[in-house]
Amino acid sequence: MARILHNQRSTKAVNLIRPATIEDAMYVAEHLQEDDQKEVEGLGHLPALALPLSIYHSELAVTFLNPKGDLCGIAGVSRTDAHCGAIWMLTTHHIRPYPKLFYKEAKRWVDQITSFDVLHNIADPRNTLHMKLLHKLGFKKLMYRTVGPDRLTYVEFAKLTKCALNPLPQQL
Repeated sequence: MARILHNQRSTKAVNLIRPATIEDAMYVAEHLQEDDQKEVEGLGHLPALALPLSIYHSELAVTFLNPKGDLCGIAGVSRTDAHCGAIWMLTTHHIRPYPKLFYKEAKRWVDQITSFDVLHNIADPRNTLHMKLLHKLGFKKLMYRTVGPDRLTYVEFAKLTKCALNPLPQQL
């Protein structure tokens, strides 16, 4: 899963994606981008509790790094039923200098998810970075929902995975 990128300034190889740890979750919780923090808190959650729990409940949880080795974010997928998974991602300011690289790595990670037919979740539509990323990754907006203690409007999104798009051929 990890991609090796050779940093042009050094000969050291950098893994851009690796399995997420609770320590990663705590770091991201303390360094969340402002819109990501508002999104988590809008659901009524505290980042320092929600992020470690999200990793714990995810079948797939990864950490994204930039070429300097800075922690850019964490992401995961939690199974919601036999065929569907709730995908999530939260980021730090370290992604800002590398938006194209981050998108490319996020796309590669999402495209390799084959143990779910459908990936879905909700997001705060005011989080423009998330909305752009979801659109670029091929997720579709389904509907708006009122959520959280403050009854905020979030958007529900989903995407069929390659697993669902390429089912096994039916026998004649």
